[in-house]
Amino acid sequence: MITSMTGFGRAVKKAPFGNLIVEVQSVNRKYLEVFVSLPKEFSRFEHEIRRIVGERVLRGQVSVRVHISPNVELAQSTLPDLEAMKSLKKGFEELAGKLGYGKEVIDFPFLMQHAFAGPRVELVEEEDFKPIEVCLVEALQALTEMKAKEGMTLAKDIVERLKKMEAMVKSIEMAAPSSVEKMRQKLKERMEEVLAPSSQLDERLFREAALFAERIDITEEITRFRSHVAQYNELLKGKAKGTGRRMDFLVQEMGREINTIGSKSMDAEIARLVIEVKSELEKIREQIQNIE
Repeated sequence: MITSMTGFGRAVKKAPFGNLIVEVQSVNRKYLEVFVSLPKEFSRFEHEIRRIVGERVLRGQVSVRVHISPNVELAQSTLPDLEAMKSLKKGFEELAGKLGYGKEVIDFPFLMQHAFAGPRVELVEEEDFKPIEVCLVEALQALTEMKAKEGMTLAKDIVERLKKMEAMVKSIEMAAPSSVEKMRQKLKERMEEVLAPSSQLDERLFREAALFAERIDITEEITRFRSHVAQYNELLKGKAKGTGRRMDFLVQEMGREINTIGSKSMDAEIARLVIEVKSELEKIREQIQNIE
């Protein structure tokens, strides 16, 4: 299945520690890049989240955002211990007195500022990752479905452009004999021109003949171009994963073949068709930049 690299997925779950929301957004990139945004208390799970994303996404920039609305128990667990706060207040008041300040300087805002200054105790356990994993997988599934829908649209557009190019190449093939005759006539005129006495007669004839022989045959390029189109159509069937890079390679190869055809022909109609094929190739190139 052809999939796009652009998509969005969202999942909501109730967890023992509160309401859980996971959002996954993906945009096109050459390789896989994963960015994870987690509450500090859950930062220990970042590596596992990256692993799960990597198992389901081949390439693209993926942003994972985990939002948690804590329940009463979790919210209360984040509050500083009352006895510890009393001890902290008493200690600061004694220190203030020794420095010549009154107890009133040790107010509530001052205590709250210092209550979380030290290292914090981990508030979540390993088993708390399970609901996050379930929610993440669900969000990734929604992301995959959206990417697949967009991928179908991209594939349909590319198929139509491939058909256009095949028709153009067929027209080039049909115009080739006429082009060859025109070039043969031109070569005949050049040979007649150089048949006048000249010390460089043979060299000039050989040079013109060699150039003509090189230019007239575009059969090989047309055959290779059609082969690349056939391979492209196979990739569009979506039987293999990670087709985007191979599609990009085939577009480059088709570009080389059509450029060679253009350089070998001096026919105006073939030149026009070559430009149209290159235009379609560029549009396909833009499309496949978003294919995974």
